[in-house]
Amino acid sequence: MSRILTISLFCIFLCKAEGQDMLHLNLSRFSNTDLETISHYQSAYLDSLYFGRVNNANELINGREYIPYYFKCRIKPLLFEDMKRNGSMLFNGRKYNDLTLEYDTYLDQLIYSDSSKLIDNKIFKIEMNKDMVEEFRLYFKYDSMVFRHFRTGTGSWFNLEDGFYEVVYDGASKFIIRHRSLPVEQDGMYEYRSVPLKYLQTTSNFSRVRSARSFVKMFGTYSGRVRQYMRTNRIHFPRAGKKEVAAVLKYYDSLATSGK
Repeated sequence: MSRILTISLFCIFLCKAEGQDMLHLNLSRFSNTDLETISHYQSAYLDSLYFGRVNNANELINGREYIPYYFKCRIKPLLFEDMKRNGSMLFNGRKYNDLTLEYDTYLDQLIYSDSSKLIDNKIFKIEMNKDMVEEFRLYFKYDSMVFRHFRTGTGSWFNLEDGFYEVVYDGASKFIIRHRSLPVEQDGMYEYRSVPLKYLQTTSNFSRVRSARSFVKMFGTYSGRVRQYMRTNRIHFPRAGKKEVAAVLKYYDSLATSGK
């Protein structure tokens, strides 16, 4: 009963704050089982109210400390390290905005920094628990990037290695990029060379796209018309930007959907 009393008092406080009327229950009419059920639903309701109002950044402290391993490297494995950005994250079903995020393309790890928490006068950085990160976004001055966590069980159509992929186009067809980096020894130290791996899905599974020829070929019976569309609009793969690639796939989807 003390649990229900606490919950009821908190409900009254919340409802007054919201300017709403409280629904009063005559608890004496219910059995112990009924009371436990009521308590369960009230707790769930209070949680939804609380988390809907509070951006609990402490929940993001869910992982292990990130230790930089590339101090002497000129080319680091962090994606667009020198570019200013803002970030957001869909973590454990909840979205967090205005975050400082970095993506380590060698470890395939999302790094969260909290300037309000210092360790030995250094900004606290943490490798996010990847299993709880559904999506994250990086917002640059002239571009934005959407990353999703694809893994076994995402769908029967996903046949690639588990990890974070940038989603360029997500229609009937799909185009994603796996941003990776490889250590290359140079002058006695390692530099991390960026290797973006591009994948296209037009039918069942993803296939890696290595050249303009392989890109066009993957459109099957519509390859000729897609090629003509690209020539008309002066789209040259793989130098094409993300918006141009998305336009090609949108055109292909319109052909495949109409069956013409």
